[in-house]
Amino acid sequence: MRTKNRKSDYAVVITGSTRGLGFALAEEFLGHGCRVTVSGRTPESVQAALERLHSYGQRVQGRVCDVTDPVRVQGLWDEAVGYWGRVDIWINNAGIPQEYVPAWELEPEAIARLISTNLLGTICGSRAALRGMIAQGGGAIYNLEGWGSNGARRNGLTVYGTSKSAIRYFTRGLADEAAGTLVLVGTLSPGMMLTDFLTRPMQRMAEGEERRMRRVVNILGDHPQTVARFLVPRILANRRHRAHFAWLSGVRAMGRFLTAGLRRRDLFCETS
Repeated sequence: MRTKNRKSDYAVVITGSTRGLGFALAEEFLGHGCRVTVSGRTPESVQAALERLHSYGQRVQGRVCDVTDPVRVQGLWDEAVGYWGRVDIWINNAGIPQEYVPAWELEPEAIARLISTNLLGTICGSRAALRGMIAQGGGAIYNLEGWGSNGARRNGLTVYGTSKSAIRYFTRGLADEAAGTLVLVGTLSPGMMLTDFLTRPMQRMAEGEERRMRRVVNILGDHPQTVARFLVPRILANRRHRAHFAWLSGVRAMGRFLTAGLRRRDLFCETS
């Protein structure tokens, strides 16, 4: 990524950043001295995020953006460039979860909304950012992986996993195509986090299933702030094309299972 800015001065755009991991990333980037554009689907969510970040003053701004609409995504890019002068880092974080039910029990509208938000939103964001970064002479794009990116399957997450598997394929292909440019393309794998992305579907589980899910979350899960503190310094320091930053590595996950009886975590009662 070729840029005249110091890394502490980078301008960052994060889609879906009014809550959860997106908000935690925004706060962490701001803590490193960056300038950040947050975005969400509603004016209310964007305004609420900006109020929570008010102490950062003029280093944060926000825009409403439906990532499934290419025109609005382009508008997000244009406004960020108009405000900051350029965009150094673009993170396609926006996504929605799946209700934990078999694929055939999902309504067609729910399927279309999930695929449009998770996959089409990532494609639209990548397209706008890559075109803009080529024109400005460099930048970095990171797409969010998730359950299913590595081909793993779980009953009740088939459609969600399909979207994330496709994002991995798309990002690898995009990185190949961008190899001759000054734009870095990479992926972020945050692992399991305790956000409403996870807890909302859990509320509709049967009692026994919900109890089992809680046990797994307490072993493998983390608060989004913990994940953001891991990811942001690596993103800012990265100069490598096709970089992949994973918080919940296989080694970390194995260690947590082996020590689960000793740790006795309860994320649902902890603060971040």
